[in-house]
Amino acid sequence: MPTLTIVKDDKYVVVDGHGLELSEVSLPANVHAVQWDGSAGWIEYNDGTDNEAISSIDAYSTITTDHATLKASNETAATQAANDQTALEATYGWKRQHDETTSYASIGDQLDQLYADMVAGKLDTTGTWATGIKAVKDAHPK
Repeated sequence: MPTLTIVKDDKYVVVDGHGLELSEVSLPANVHAVQWDGSAGWIEYNDGTDNEAISSIDAYSTITTDHATLKASNETAATQAANDQTALEATYGWKRQHDETTSYASIGDQLDQLYADMVAGKLDTTGTWATGIKAVKDAHPK
């Protein structure tokens, strides 16, 4: 059996070490928490009542089902987000902006390159600026 912790007022449920905040946790008003270690457990009260031993978590199946449903939903959303990110990273625009191996020099550096090329008489395809721009365009063809 799984381990289980339910903290009613926080709507926080931990099943086998995976904690989630649920939208609703329905327990009697005087219950603070429910603990289950996999084979035995107890109910903790908030009104001074002594803890009560429990031998099963069947009474909390709705809560554990809600936890499992939310966990699966979160995992599906995380998988979808990862797939979306992978698809985005495969696009031309993303690669053009984020590929550090071949990216445009800063505007200031490009202006310096152009000035150096003008002074050297290389305002053609052999200049530093032109070869730098060509390298980026070759690495990221449209």
